[in-house]
Amino acid sequence: MHSLYSPSAISVSSTIHSEIILQKAAVLAKNLGLKFVPSLAERSSELILAYTPEGLQLLRFSLGSSKIVSLLFVDFIHGKNGYRLANDCSTKQPLARAAGIKPGYRPRVLDCTSGLGGDSFVLASLGCHVTMCERSPIISALLADGLDRALQETTTAEIVEQRMQLIVDDAQNYLHLNQGHFATIYLDPMYPHRRNSALNSQAMRTLRTLVGDDQDCGVLLETALTRARNRVVVKRPRSAPTLTKASPSHVVTMKNSRFDIYLTFNE
Repeated sequence: MHSLYSPSAISVSSTIHSEIILQKAAVLAKNLGLKFVPSLAERSSELILAYTPEGLQLLRFSLGSSKIVSLLFVDFIHGKNGYRLANDCSTKQPLARAAGIKPGYRPRVLDCTSGLGGDSFVLASLGCHVTMCERSPIISALLADGLDRALQETTTAEIVEQRMQLIVDDAQNYLHLNQGHFATIYLDPMYPHRRNSALNSQAMRTLRTLVGDDQDCGVLLETALTRARNRVVVKRPRSAPTLTKASPSHVVTMKNSRFDIYLTFNE
């Protein structure tokens, strides 16, 4: 992983005029090694990690204008995550089948590439205990804020409190310390860049620029295969090659992507 953003390219601030929130932003900036900007009028960078009324967001300010674009925001309550929670809790959906969910059985899952947490949230909402591993400090901060807000909402509080855990660490490091703790290990590495792909959304482009490509995902898969008790699941574009020369035990195919499933039996 190699971020294309230097620390000087991102500042931390708040759109909320509150001393408490500004102090919170200052602490976050210190923890992340980023510049704290008390007032957005003083900003010198195009990207701002900002506390807003909705929550922590990565914003882009067009220098020389007042235009603001929200690039990254973790929301488990509304939007796509909220819709899926309310309308699609079927254990027959592709992700559930790939992860090994069965009647009366919910695997303990390690999500090695949690990103914005969408797939982890789906698995947790279906009853799995999910540990999310994220090595990008900025993405982790966005995730932590999203989880904190979800804890305050009645529809999501139990899911987050009882079945979701965030670990800020490289998945390789974490796996070496936690052999055999997880029945299912899930990998959703950054997709290979493809021009004109629907996957190249604004959020995906920002993630790619922020954290870089997952060039070590093949090595991560090899490690995961020795650690998962039952299976490793790898999400891939439908026509992409497998991560390594190892052939999956079986595949769950969708319209634009697929899940490669490697059974391990490391009980």
